[in-house]
Amino acid sequence: MMWSCSAKKEGPKVRFMKNVTAHYNIYFNANELLKESEQTIKKSLEDDFNLILAIFPIPNEESSANETGNLNEVIKKANTIAIDKYESNWLDDSYLLLAKAEYLKGDFYNAVEYYSYVGSTFPKEKKNKLAAYLGQVKSDFALNNAVEADSVLKLAVQLDYKYFKDEVEAAQAQLALNKNDIKEAILHLEKAVNLTRNSYNKIRWRYILAQLQELNNEPDEAYKNYLKIAKSNASFEMSFNANLASIRINENADGKQFNKIATLKKLLKEDKNREFKEQIYYQIAIAHSEIRQFDKATEYFQTSAHTVPGTVKQKGLSFLKLAQLNFDSLKNYTQAQLYYDSTLQYLPKNYPDYKNIAIKANNLKYLADRLTIIETQKNLLQLANLSDKEIDEKVDQLFKEKQDALVAQPTPSNTASIDNNTPVLNPNQSGGNFYFYNAAALSQGLNEFKKRWGNRKLADNWRISTNSLANDVAKNPINNGLANTAATISVNMDSLKADFLKTLPYSPGAKQSANSKISTALYEIAIFYKDVLKDNFEAAEALEALIINYPNDTNAASIYYQLYRLLESTDKNRSENFKTQLLQKYPNSVFAKTISDPNFGKDEELSDEKVKLYYTSLYELYQQKKYNQVLQQITLLQDSLGSFRKLEPQFAYLKALALGNTQKLPPFLASLNDIVIKYPENTEVTPLVKQQIAFITSNRSVFDQRPTALLAYDGNEQLAKNQEILNIPKVEQPQPSTVAPPKVETIKEVNDKPVLAVANKPVELVSEKKEAKKELDDKPVLAVTNKSVEIVPEKKEAVVFVPEKPKGIIFNANTRQRHFIVIDITDPKVNVAQPFSRLSQYFYSKFDPSKVNLVIRVVGQTDKFIIVSGDFYAKADADKIASELDENLPKIMEGQAAKYIKFVVSETNLNLLTTREAIEQYVKSISEKK
Repeated sequence: MMWSCSAKKEGPKVRFMKNVTAHYNIYFNANELLKESEQTIKKSLEDDFNLILAIFPIPNEESSANETGNLNEVIKKANTIAIDKYESNWLDDSYLLLAKAEYLKGDFYNAVEYYSYVGSTFPKEKKNKLAAYLGQVKSDFALNNAVEADSVLKLAVQLDYKYFKDEVEAAQAQLALNKNDIKEAILHLEKAVNLTRNSYNKIRWRYILAQLQELNNEPDEAYKNYLKIAKSNASFEMSFNANLASIRINENADGKQFNKIATLKKLLKEDKNREFKEQIYYQIAIAHSEIRQFDKATEYFQTSAHTVPGTVKQKGLSFLKLAQLNFDSLKNYTQAQLYYDSTLQYLPKNYPDYKNIAIKANNLKYLADRLTIIETQKNLLQLANLSDKEIDEKVDQLFKEKQDALVAQPTPSNTASIDNNTPVLNPNQSGGNFYFYNAAALSQGLNEFKKRWGNRKLADNWRISTNSLANDVAKNPINNGLANTAATISVNMDSLKADFLKTLPYSPGAKQSANSKISTALYEIAIFYKDVLKDNFEAAEALEALIINYPNDTNAASIYYQLYRLLESTDKNRSENFKTQLLQKYPNSVFAKTISDPNFGKDEELSDEKVKLYYTSLYELYQQKKYNQVLQQITLLQDSLGSFRKLEPQFAYLKALALGNTQKLPPFLASLNDIVIKYPENTEVTPLVKQQIAFITSNRSVFDQRPTALLAYDGNEQLAKNQEILNIPKVEQPQPSTVAPPKVETIKEVNDKPVLAVANKPVELVSEKKEAKKELDDKPVLAVTNKSVEIVPEKKEAVVFVPEKPKGIIFNANTRQRHFIVIDITDPKVNVAQPFSRLSQYFYSKFDPSKVNLVIRVVGQTDKFIIVSGDFYAKADADKIASELDENLPKIMEGQAAKYIKFVVSETNLNLLTTREAIEQYVKSISEKK
């Protein structure tokens, strides 16, 4: 890699080719990617029309998240020009691309640095210079740095170039708004609206102008602008709100009090709005939501979703609002999950926030699945306790109810239309999660049965038919109507009923299993509420229901402890009650000892058994694909325990696998080689690692192309025709026990299950991240569950690790928390765009760009930091990467940043480095330790 300029002069042909390559092969493609991301982010930003709109909408974390991959690719391409094609004519354009990409990512400090560099380094490029000034002003607006924005905007105004005159006026309007100078803002925004040729900006700025005129008591001018927007090709939402605003101005002029909901209902009755009924219903629902009338809001959102005729996208948006309403306001997560599912069926996959919606839907499916388990098992247990006659009557009744419901449904020809009045999922009609209360599940079961077997009676050898499936279909064509459909349902219900009766838990063992499923599901729901949804109230409710119904649950000690902590700040009496019960019923549990003995765990020598328990908790995290947490926890334990005893190779292998799922091949391969070197005599892990190294070596080209060394799933890739099958070694058990055989996996994924350490006494999963953070010095309570390869959820008990707090030091000495690499440029006036670009290219070549982040921060008036963060959490990992950087750093930093120092710092200590004195003290403190 070359960063410095070549001394050799190149001829015109070489320069010509560099220009052609830079423009058409790199810049053009990067610029197209940037435009796509810019449009996507712009569409995803939601405006609140109750407030003055932003003249320059600022990208936020949510809107930028889905475009990070695209924008990182833009940065890589632009860096190629900036570093490798530095003699081309596209150098200034490449830095401008870098600035725009950083701005769209939301890294506004980085954007300021690049914009500043372009503005000061390329004075002859007038258009790009002015664009850089304006970009820097927008970035300063995003950072609320009004003083700097004012200073740079004055430079832009002084240039008086023919370019971007509309944006110069708009920027001055925004600056005036920041100073609450409405009249000045109106003056500049009027000019901006008249000057701009960009239709999006013209409509948006005109709407803001109308808002400001209305605020400035200029109703006539505001009315004219609102009408122009209503008659333009503005988006429906903006046009609709402009129309409402014009009506409001008229009614206020007539002395009437404006009623938004009444006005919307009036618009609903007008013939000209017939095509917009679903949108008007949608707006009525939003109006009810704003005044917290959630029942009415739900009613109108549902009406909007089911209005005929209607658009597919609007249905999706209405379902999305219903999902958000149930999730955020009503806290009805089961309903929210159903509405999210409907949202995903209707919204187009290119909808800006589609990925985040899908993630939330999947998370809530986890909750819904467990609620279904609870309700299903409860119903089965109730039925099993009835007499045979009562069971037959009850099951017949259930089937008849469902049969009648299915017969009452519209014919397939009516339900096939996407614009009918039947919702994809109507949670209010579901009647519960039990199988026979779920029409969709029952209907799906019937359809699947008919697809495979046709219409058959319940009889011996029912699978064997003298008539072919074709004959069955011929005898019962789809268009025979509802009567025939009812007969088909009746026939297949007999078969389904027979299968259902076999599932009833009659025996004591079956009943115990059903109760175990309920208690496990309740516990998992509670943890999900607490850790994922951050809903402590619902978590406490679930845990309390669990301990009341299952007082002897194997998780009881953990449940009492978590209830004590969850209620500590909201209900002190109940919290103390659960604490007392914990201390009385389980005095020897680690939870009780954690409460009664503040020093518990500090000086206790950890046995091999406890190390295995820690390993089990990490293995669970690995199974859940929480690789970063695995890496972090291993480092925490390593520093705390000093040694993993007999399980050193297993921990090293688990760490390597987690690393392989987050990093490219080189660090993963290095970690595997370290295992072979450190543990040559090991007979369990080392042979497996050697085989994996050999396979990777023979398929190196394939692994080099991967975004991460290991892929959690890759259905399209096959590394080799004849892959080796590797058995996972097993830790010797302290006493004889029945253990399922290890899972066999192919080396292709190189993600074989780590060696599973099994304890000889039950342990349990505990997740107390928030509470542990307060009391245990930022160390998470380690989740520990006793599991062999076959998971036995009944045998659980948590182990809580309590670290020792460092005392009496200025800087936090905790090496286990997240660390950063910092390059400190000791002159904040120096522009670091070039070295920042080189650093970006350096780290992007070594890490997946989505796993590493570089940002610029100004510290006081004395220093400028380039901060590098990634998956290197512990100090040792950050030190290793920083050491590898040393060889290239002089070339990277040469030129404009001659005075700099490099150091590694923890997140806690980084927050303390706010002055030059603090920086000097920190650098001195780490130098003394070397």
